[in-house]
Amino acid sequence: MQAEGTILNGWSVLDELTRLQDEMNRLFDFGGGVREASFPALNVWVSDDAMMVEAEVPGVDAEHLDVSVEDGLLTISGERMRSVQEKDVTWHRTERPFGRFSRSLELPFRVDAAKVTAAQRNGILRVTLPRAEEDKPRKIAIQAGPA
Repeated sequence: MQAEGTILNGWSVLDELTRLQDEMNRLFDFGGGVREASFPALNVWVSDDAMMVEAEVPGVDAEHLDVSVEDGLLTISGERMRSVQEKDVTWHRTERPFGRFSRSLELPFRVDAAKVTAAQRNGILRVTLPRAEEDKPRKIAIQAGPA
């Protein structure tokens, strides 16, 4: 008996099952819309002064993107348009999702919404969320006194 994932004549059972699961997931993604939970892919990091979010949005023009901060949530939403708009075509494979998407993140601290910036370059949207001054950590001076 061979272990799961074993290669038989150049064929990996585990790889084939993973491929089949991916195909089934695509098959049952009715309407061809972009899955909310996974698009756009995000990188998020925090410093004492700000939170930075990078979102992968290749093929999405800046005019089809919206970034908002409200009630402690950052929301990135938009729409990726189909690259081919013709009606009389037969699609053989669609691995690049299209349609509306929205992704929200709870902010770990209060931000200065007036100073939030967003820029897009080479398919990466970068959002900088400066921490509100009243929410920044501050060092407390210790007074020396009599023992």
